[in-house]
Parts: sequence; C-alpha cells; structure tokens
Amino acid sequence: MKTRITLAMVVCLLLIFSTSVLAQDNGFEDLFDSPELAGWEHSQDVIVSGGILSINPGNFAFRNGEFSEIALEITLRHSQPGSIMIHYYATDQGAYDLHFLENEIMLDKIHNEQPTLLGSADYAGLPQNEWVTVKIVFQNQQHQISIGDELIISAQDDDPLNPGAIGIVVHGESPAEFDSIKLSGTGTVGAIAPAEPDQEEAGNQPPVEEPAPPGEPQTAAAAQQTPAASIETRANLLDQLFTTRADPLALQTFTLNLVLSAVLAFILGRVYIYWGSSLSNRRKFAANFMLMTVTTTFIILVVRSSVALSLGLVGALSIVRFRTAIKDPEELAYLFFSIGIGIGLGDNQRLITLLAFVIAILLLGLVKLTRKAHADANLNLTIASHNPHKVGLEEAMRALEPHCAKIKLLRFDETRDVAEMAFLLEFKHLNNLTTAKQALHQLSEDIEITFIDNKGIW
Repeated sequence: MKTRITLAMVVCLLLIFSTSVLAQDNGFEDLFDSPELAGWEHSQDVIVSGGILSINPGNFAFRNGEFSEIALEITLRHSQPGSIMIHYYATDQGAYDLHFLENEIMLDKIHNEQPTLLGSADYAGLPQNEWVTVKIVFQNQQHQISIGDELIISAQDDDPLNPGAIGIVVHGESPAEFDSIKLSGTGTVGAIAPAEPDQEEAGNQPPVEEPAPPGEPQTAAAAQQTPAASIETRANLLDQLFTTRADPLALQTFTLNLVLSAVLAFILGRVYIYWGSSLSNRRKFAANFMLMTVTTTFIILVVRSSVALSLGLVGALSIVRFRTAIKDPEELAYLFFSIGIGIGLGDNQRLITLLAFVIAILLLGLVKLTRKAHADANLNLTIASHNPHKVGLEEAMRALEPHCAKIKLLRFDETRDVAEMAFLLEFKHLNNLTTAKQALHQLSEDIEITFIDNKGIW
C-alpha cells in the first residue's frame, strides 16, 4: 500500500513541475518593465523609463547568447530621420546587419570584416513618432524582413554565420525608442557578447554615408561605419578566458532552480527508498540526496559565471574527498544521478533535466515491475552454537529462508565444539524477525542469537 501511495505522489509531482518547466524557451521577451535592463549589455546613454527602452545616438544595447533559427519582433519609434542598425548572429567573426537609412533598407552580411550585401529595398524611412513592428525571420538559410505586415526583403544565404548575439546600434541626431523586443528560436543564453565600442568615439561618430549601389565595393569610410568596427576591439585570448562572465541569473530564476532541485531530490529519495534493492538503510541514505542536489545546483549557478571559478572548483575537489566508502554500486548510481540533476539545473537547463529525470524514473519503475518487492529492514545476525547440539551452516540457512527476503553470508567459523555464523538479512516485515528467531531456536535450545544493526532498522 505504501508503494502505491508513493507512486501516485511521484506522478502528481512530476506532472505539476513538468507543466511549469516545459514552458521554458530558449528565446526571450523583454517589455522593459524594469529599469535594470537585466540580461543586456549596453553603453552609458541607454535608459529604461516608463516601459520604454531609449537608446541615444552613438550608443548600443546587446543581448548575449547564441541564438539561431530566430524569429525576432522589435516594436520601435524614431522621432527624426537617422540610422538604426539591428544585428543578429553577432560574434567575433561577424554578424548580419540590418540598416534602416533615410530612403533605403539594407541587409549586410559581415564576415571577417568583409561586408556582403544580401538584399536591399527602397523605403521612405520609418514613420516619425509612430510605433512600428519590425520582424526578422531567419530560418532554413532564408532571411525575411518585414515592417508591419509588409515583406520588405527576402534573401537567401547558403553559407550562414554561426549563431550569436542580438544587438541594436543607433546613429544620427535623435534617440530611438523600443517598446518591446521578442525573440524565439534555438540556442543558449550567455555566450560571449561583442565588446563595447569606445564611448568617446561613439559619441563623436560622423554621419552615416550613403551606401554604395549594389555590385560596387563600399568605400573605406563606409566600411568603418559597419558594426564590425564597433565590436572588433577585443582583449587577448588569455584575458577573455579569465574575465568572461555569463549573464547573472535573475533572483526568480535562481530561486526556481534551487526549489526545483529540492523537489526532484525528494522524489528521487522516495524512489530509492521504495524501489531500491540495496542491502542498506535506504531511508537514511536517501536523506543525503536533497543536500547533495541543492548544493551542486548552487555551486554550478555560481561558477558558471566565471571560468576562473570553475578551475578553482576543480582544485578544491582534488583536495576534498569522500571519506565514507560506498558499499553498493546502486548507492553510487543514485548519488551520481542526484549530482547530474544539480549540474543540469545549475546550468539553467530545466527542460532537459526534467525530461531526463522523468525518463529515468519511468525506467526504474519498469525495472521495479519485473522483480519482487524488497523490504527496508536490514539486520546483521550472529549465531553461535556449541556441542552437543551444534547447528550447522546448512541447517541455519534452511531455517532462515522462509522468513527473509535476502540472506547474505558474511562469515562462518567452525571448530570441533563451536560453530559461529554471521549473516546480513533483509526482512519483508518486522514481525518476520520473531518467526526467524523461533525457527532457529527449534534447531537447538542452546543456540546463541544476536541481531544488530548500527544504522538502525527504520
């Protein structure tokens, strides 16, 4: 009955938390409700006020990550003619740059500082002081640029760039305002973002030159205006290794991952207690899962933001070692599983972690159905028998078998006058302890019996 109740509880908890975690997406939607602009890297004159993101001329904002197969929607407003550039797939090697000029929209591909025009269209410019929605879809090597419901540019790129960050750069004489930015796609958040352009240079940038017609090379001045120039300043590789930091997780995400790790560890503990087959005190051993999982989650959440901290963790673990020996391979497997849960949640991979957890639990349940149930009461039994009614090993084991779920011989000593035996027993029910003792006394009234387990029965 306890097993059935526990199975129902496990299924209910898995359904509850799968509903919340499956909603996780690799994209994002920012309505700029918070003035902190969390998750973005930006220059100084970028302000969030009243739910509006305002980027002054010569400034930028980047959303770090490795976003691919994207569908990007940006709701923006520009008060005066100027230049707005939207970058996607932005990395050290280049980016796709969408230029909004006064009379034209251009889509460039920048690779190794070499621009290639993918498409352009005549356009009268963004409506002044009106909100418009710009849609950028890049899937299956096809770029589609729309303003509102009107498709402006459609271009094919047979050699796409590597996934990268999302960025906005504003030039001209007036700021650009953004009401919302929504991105859906595949990828991970927290990749290396383009470096910030020099603030002094950004504030004194010359006006944007008219781009060269398609088929003609751009001038050197025009090439300098490409966003590649604003992101090419980089520290050397060694500096990047020890200074690169991932985006700090929001407090809500941090708390959710810790709580989820505790819940999954609790479920794993129940599964180990009722479905495990280890000859040990499973209830006491399972109590370690929650602390192990939560601690691992916390450590990964901290060290994921710095490679230097990760290397320091490796050095610390080389000093600290587990002093308690693992007596059963099953115990090691469950410990490793709990650590894996902590690592997955610590890296903010809730969806993958939950799916792996559900599949593992289902497999354990399937294995449980194919074998007999085991009890949770494990005791060490010592038997001493003396002449003239000395009890042999085979007689003792035949007497114990009907009352025990498992019998494991640990030691057997026999002389002419004395026979001593040590067993590890698992009982289906605690009342089997009494019946086993009575069965041994029926072999000999002079037999000496000792039941002991330093870890406790329950």
